[in-house]
Amino acid sequence: MFSRRIAMAMLFAMLMSALTVAPAAAAKPSKPPPAQLEERPLTPEEQAQSDAKVAAANAYLASVAASGADLVTLNCVTPTAAEPTAESTTPSTDASTDGATTQACYVPQGFITVYARDQAYGHYCGPAVGQVIANYSWAVASTVNKYSQGTIAGWMGTDANGQTTAEWMEAGLERATAGAPRRPANWNWVITNVRDYNGNGGTGDEVFSYLRSNISGSKMPLAIPVKPHASGALYWLASWPRAVASVGHWIAAYGWVGVYSGTSYSRLYFTDSSKDEGGSTGKFYNSVLSIAWMISRHTGRLVW
Repeated sequence: MFSRRIAMAMLFAMLMSALTVAPAAAAKPSKPPPAQLEERPLTPEEQAQSDAKVAAANAYLASVAASGADLVTLNCVTPTAAEPTAESTTPSTDASTDGATTQACYVPQGFITVYARDQAYGHYCGPAVGQVIANYSWAVASTVNKYSQGTIAGWMGTDANGQTTAEWMEAGLERATAGAPRRPANWNWVITNVRDYNGNGGTGDEVFSYLRSNISGSKMPLAIPVKPHASGALYWLASWPRAVASVGHWIAAYGWVGVYSGTSYSRLYFTDSSKDEGGSTGKFYNSVLSIAWMISRHTGRLVW
């Protein structure tokens, strides 16, 4: 009987030891990001829509230039900011205002009023951008959402695909803004391949053209996919101070300051949704030059 009691005690101790270490043994390594989905080529119809929108953007900028509206007064102070680059890790952020400058002069600029949203899940940056754009388009209050991120994710195929491609972003934005009061008449969301159309060796001027035309002409945001902060990258988003492994990240562009001239002077303002994914949620800015660089190192596309 005594031996049996000892055996039972030893068995009980072994069971308790197993239960104690089970949680640690069951721990799994962090899940790696999924493989990036390949973007399909544009259809002839989509390419024609993109070409038409690009032509309209270029015509808009030509009309602005002809009007003399881009002439900056002589007492302007040139905006300066620490651009997040490999040489400088100081982020450029603007979380308190929409970014307008009023320093005793007029610097060409354009803004629309949007409100950042935090993404509900790690792969919901696309639906979060869709929510920001839908809320703006429907002119809802700052604390109200026209649609849930889950609803928008369904329209964008985000859960089914594990991420949001430009094709699905465009489809989701069509659904989320259909009939909205701020959506211009005859408006279509369009996917554009950002290319160096004028042969000057960069795409910053093209990105600025699309940005300014959408914000100041059509009064609509843009959806932009980038790698937020790739290891060893020359540029990264101000909202992502640390390098991350990412299949890509969507931001919503809502403003600009300064005419693009091939330098880091001109700014693009955007919302981010990533405070729980390694980035930040709120309003930020990068130079147009750096955003164009990040687009070119990712899918080379935007939706506008």
